[in-house]
Amino acid sequence: MTGSFSAGSTGHPRCAEVAGAGFAGLTVSIALARRGWTVRLHEQNDEVRDFGAGILLWRNAMLALEVIGVAPAIRANGVAPATYDTSLNGEPVSSELAGYPYWAITRPRLHALLVAAARAAGVEIVTGSRAVGADPEGGLLLADGTRLAADLVIGADGAGSAVRNSLGDLTQERKKYQDGVCRVLIPRPEEFQGPEWDRVIDFWTLEPDPMRILFIPTGPDKIYMGMMATTTNERASRIPIDVEVWSERFPHLATAVRLAGRAEGGRHDTYQTNRVTPWSIGQAVLVGDAAHAMCPALGQGASVGIVNAVELAHTLDQYDDVGEALTVWEQRERSMTDAAQARSAYMAETRTLAKGSGFTPEVMETANFVLAAATPENVASYPVPEANRSW
Repeated sequence: MTGSFSAGSTGHPRCAEVAGAGFAGLTVSIALARRGWTVRLHEQNDEVRDFGAGILLWRNAMLALEVIGVAPAIRANGVAPATYDTSLNGEPVSSELAGYPYWAITRPRLHALLVAAARAAGVEIVTGSRAVGADPEGGLLLADGTRLAADLVIGADGAGSAVRNSLGDLTQERKKYQDGVCRVLIPRPEEFQGPEWDRVIDFWTLEPDPMRILFIPTGPDKIYMGMMATTTNERASRIPIDVEVWSERFPHLATAVRLAGRAEGGRHDTYQTNRVTPWSIGQAVLVGDAAHAMCPALGQGASVGIVNAVELAHTLDQYDDVGEALTVWEQRERSMTDAAQARSAYMAETRTLAKGSGFTPEVMETANFVLAAATPENVASYPVPEANRSW
């Protein structure tokens, strides 16, 4: 074991080939490059950009982003919600998380900030480069037949990961749920302007079947809407948004729903969990949704991926042997990650958040997780209100 170790036995910087330029791939690339690694990041699309809507970055993710120097830009470009309010059938149920340190931001803006940080750290980003697999000896396999050798190959290529699926010694436990979500980004209407609307509002209706709109302002001119319904409700699962069916269930949000119906770039995803064991084979490792896809009921999928990506770089820095580092890293992160997946699944199956007051100390354990890479100064910058402590 060593400290601040970034060179191989030859004395040259260690190198990593990373598949997937999403949040986890960008984060691990930045973290490794800032620790002296040579990093090449492969994106299968011709452009490096995110097509999503919005996202909540919880305290655990903000601490990780603080470690790699991106958190200040997140705070400057996002919104710190005043509260997380729950409404059932148009009536307020609870108001939680006052003063809790988490941020809402558009996914395209977060992605752009991470891309800029990756390039500033010296990461080489290659577009139009599709990974189709990896081997445990440290080779990334591309669609054109190329094999790229590296000290470490990282599969950050999402829930449908080709890298993961090429590593036959991994076990996958998959489960799909009855719910799905349409995600859209809309212009912020005048009636939802002002600091009093800078809060997350979780609108629910359970009869005749469950439907939900998670309303998240992401800045002065944008609102992210996560619109959940059972997948058997075909009209509520459509993209573009079916304005009639959503307005009927949420008449008080009619203005926003009409804008959602005109929104471009929306997407629908079915809730799913994939528990992968182990996360690495030899010199090939998985991060983000490739390793631990979880349904979005807890809103922690991206945050956990960001945390694990930064912790991966931190742990690799401490060991001469890559395989040993990967084993230690998974041991450190596994319990937290498995718990987040289980809590997300429970919330999806029971829809417990509709009752309000859902952010119990147990639920907050994921958001309050402190990664080993965070300094005491990092932690002190994100104080947790007593009401939201999990200790």
